[in-house]
Amino acid sequence: MVPSGWNTLALSEITKEKISYGIVQAGPNVKDGIPYIKSADVGGEIDVDSLQRTAKEIHHKYRRSSVHPNDIVFSLRGNIARTSIVPTSLQEANLTQGTARISVNDKNDTKFVYYKLASTPILNRINALSKGSTFKEISLEELRKVKLALPPLEEQRKIAKILSTWDKAINTTERLIDNSKQQKKALMQQLLTGKKRLLDDSGKPFEGEWEEVKLGELIEEFVNGYAFTASNYKNHGIPIITMGNISLDGNFDERQLKQNFWEDDDALEKYKIKLGDLLIAMTDVTPDKNLIGRMTIVDVDKTFYLNQRVGLLKLSNKIDSIFLKYLSNESRWRKYSIAVSASGVQANMGTKDIKKGMIHLPHIAEQKKIASVLTNADKEIEILEQQLADFKQEKKALMQQLLTGKRRVKVDNEVVA
Repeated sequence: MVPSGWNTLALSEITKEKISYGIVQAGPNVKDGIPYIKSADVGGEIDVDSLQRTAKEIHHKYRRSSVHPNDIVFSLRGNIARTSIVPTSLQEANLTQGTARISVNDKNDTKFVYYKLASTPILNRINALSKGSTFKEISLEELRKVKLALPPLEEQRKIAKILSTWDKAINTTERLIDNSKQQKKALMQQLLTGKKRLLDDSGKPFEGEWEEVKLGELIEEFVNGYAFTASNYKNHGIPIITMGNISLDGNFDERQLKQNFWEDDDALEKYKIKLGDLLIAMTDVTPDKNLIGRMTIVDVDKTFYLNQRVGLLKLSNKIDSIFLKYLSNESRWRKYSIAVSASGVQANMGTKDIKKGMIHLPHIAEQKKIASVLTNADKEIEILEQQLADFKQEKKALMQQLLTGKRRVKVDNEVVA
């Protein structure tokens, strides 16, 4: 159903120039050359400073595929249907193959068309028109035929303005998250190395030298996970923790739990994990071995089983588990973890390697204060991330209403009905 006053037009009917491929053969990156946009650069705001550049001669040769401010760049393959609007700061640029230029005519609003192309019904339509299985691509011929239901220009502008307000809130929150993460990273580097000392409960800076200790001297018990048999997994029972539940920032990620369960078994009691337990990743399949040796604390109040190649550390009262979790993200422990892990496709860190690892340790009171400060920093980031998720969800719901005409907006002080 097309709302009253809306028209349905093919994408080719609302452009001032024919939708065209990017055809530039970029060649080597030229420092003072002309920027070009490739498929990987498309999606949301274009990071102008990160764009590669081509020689002016090549740009001139392929000037038919050049783009200008307010053009829409559309990804035809790979990250298919991603779109960006060329910013005003990018006065001259070109496109590579795999991208297309959409120049919206004066009868329609570019920002509205940009949002419309990102709406679920249009994305579903583009996906249906795309060819290929593992690497999908839509042809220009099919893209030009995609039909959009469009309100009058003033209504388009009003809808685009409303959605732009949500985008600004999202972008601002994303920048706040990035800044908070950078600040936390700098704080960790200072606090976990003793370069910056906090105040004790009396208001005086902590004193005393930090000591070098083998981690094994602080571990009262170490439990390596059980080798569960995948073929015997259940669809109910106690969920199984794997290394995938340890995130790179040290948080316990319950969302990464695979739907693997095991029935309650008294014989496996030692492998049961509960709230507050400290875990360590003992294996890693990523090329940079970035997960190996990282620790997390289970912050979900339920029972889990521990899978093999994830270790459980039960510590003495000389070390704070939260402090140690953060310490496992510090550069010294990261370098040690990577160095002792076996070479090859999959990195492995043995129990002996973990226990032999040296850590730099202040008194327990200072440990707890450092852990508290870093925990608060994490909580601030979590609040911002939840706020960001809420903004995105609310914008998505608003798009479904406004871009389909189910909800109309005021234009010239009148509600369009």
